[in-house]
Amino acid sequence: MIILGIDPGTASMGYGVIQVENYKPKLRGQGVIRTHPDLEMPKRLEVLYRNLYDVTEEFKPELFVIESLFFNTNTKTAITVGQARGVSMLVAAKNNISVTEYTALQAKKALTGYGRADKKDMQIAVKKMLGLREEIKPDDANDGVAMALCHFLLAMNNDK
Repeated sequence: MIILGIDPGTASMGYGVIQVENYKPKLRGQGVIRTHPDLEMPKRLEVLYRNLYDVTEEFKPELFVIESLFFNTNTKTAITVGQARGVSMLVAAKNNISVTEYTALQAKKALTGYGRADKKDMQIAVKKMLGLREEIKPDDANDGVAMALCHFLLAMNNDK
């Protein structure tokens, strides 16, 4: 199974692609889709759509795992993240791909055992789980990979 994990954002959208074979995850790709801050929001969303669509064409995922929106006190950030999530869901729908959502807290708990793990802890956990030589940078890309691994771990535990 090929899983595309997404850390949504309108300035930068992190993604990570893993392939699971024989209950072992393998990193297939990762990156960040960036938009220029001078672009109006509709154009930024279009850039996200086109680039995420291209990622989907390249890797042919069977599942999108998108970080759920955690609403905090910054309403503006919540709205823009929600728009990026909507773009991700639209790309999935256009490609007839199922979508699953997890919170950052769920991903942190699944990968580190601690729901309040910091970015460094998550980088170390992703690196170790995938047997990588170096940590995935930038953080947005690592977060996308972490979302995919979160689903892998939780689905594997449900299979037992």
